[in-house]
Amino acid sequence: MRRFQLAIEILNRHVRSCLAMLLCSSLCVACVDTSGEGEMVEGEPAALDVGDVPDPSQVSIEATASGCGTMNTQVGDTNKEYALTFDDARGGRDDFGTYDVACDVEVTYTFPAGYTFDAPSLDVFGDVYTEDAAVVMVQASQSLAGTASVSKTFENIDTDVEGVFELLSIPAGGQAGSAPCGATSATVNVQLRATIGGTGRASVEFNYIDGLIPWRRCQ
Repeated sequence: MRRFQLAIEILNRHVRSCLAMLLCSSLCVACVDTSGEGEMVEGEPAALDVGDVPDPSQVSIEATASGCGTMNTQVGDTNKEYALTFDDARGGRDDFGTYDVACDVEVTYTFPAGYTFDAPSLDVFGDVYTEDAAVVMVQASQSLAGTASVSKTFENIDTDVEGVFELLSIPAGGQAGSAPCGATSATVNVQLRATIGGTGRASVEFNYIDGLIPWRRCQ
């Protein structure tokens, strides 16, 4: 009976993941398959002066991922906002074992000389479910010129009540730093981790991440 309940829970989580991807697409950006070339798509401009943002035709943003399943990238038309969705960044504990999550994302920015950007803000959305004394710890880190990280522990979480919600958040810049002035490319590395502790069944999934890209002119 408990195996049947777990199967139902996994099915429900898959449905919620699909809904999260649809929700993410409502950010006024179109979906791009990052298995190929990165491209710029239509989006709602962010609140930055025109002079602070490089010509979109001279900017490309390409992303790759491992341990996350299939990833789709969404980028605003002026490259000031982004969202990445995952279909298999999940783990948990059941009768057969414990499964941690290690999802690594690499985003490469190419842009004209004379511009830089702070490490983008990072908001991590997903869902967590725990039974009995199970504990789920999630962690996110982002690296550009430095590294910023944040973690949180969850217990007594009912997925049917919580659904998909913001698990973690890292503000732009900060310890993650900025792209060096004079450079024409820079790579941001994002790591998402989830570990299962305590006792009892649990499930965890990273559905998507999003944020703003704070471009500015070099001084």
